[in-house]
Amino acid sequence: MSASRQIPRPVIPSWLLDRFKALYLNPPHYEASYYGPANMLLTTYFPASLQFLVKPQARLREPPQPAERHSFDSYGQPVGTSNKDGNPDFLVSRGTSALDGDIPFLIYELKRDDVSEGEAMAQMERYIHWARRYQLQLVSPSELHIYALLVFGEQTQIFGMDPDATFTHTGPRVGTTDDTILTLFHSLRSSHGT
Repeated sequence: MSASRQIPRPVIPSWLLDRFKALYLNPPHYEASYYGPANMLLTTYFPASLQFLVKPQARLREPPQPAERHSFDSYGQPVGTSNKDGNPDFLVSRGTSALDGDIPFLIYELKRDDVSEGEAMAQMERYIHWARRYQLQLVSPSELHIYALLVFGEQTQIFGMDPDATFTHTGPRVGTTDDTILTLFHSLRSSHGT
């Protein structure tokens, strides 16, 4: 998906960056304390005016198992009715007016520092595989690429899955509001926005 026009990089309000710094200095007990600032950061980079949809706590439902009850999700895909589905904190998609046409491309998951990194990485891999299955229903295989950000307060790990289904993650974590993350956001904004 390529943008039809040059999309300028947004300006992050200084108060929002200061809010993140305050959270880093005094990490809250609940990860939900990051949700407001994270939502503002995501909707600044991925606004509805560019045809983005930022879904908080999107339910990622697995395909139905044999002999299991099933339903259809908001993407029109058959899914199981298990309570074991994933719920990433935020799912960013290219939005459409149809209930089954949104194309997910970014998963944003917040974790407290006391969560096992191995457990969190396994969760991210499950989320990415889910998003890839959905993309396969909507775009050509050459356009498949999913990013996932695992946010541990001030530091973020970047994960991805390429069109060949290779699950990758970057080396060391990067700053949650550093230029590396904002550049990735802008790249995704430019390649998926209208």
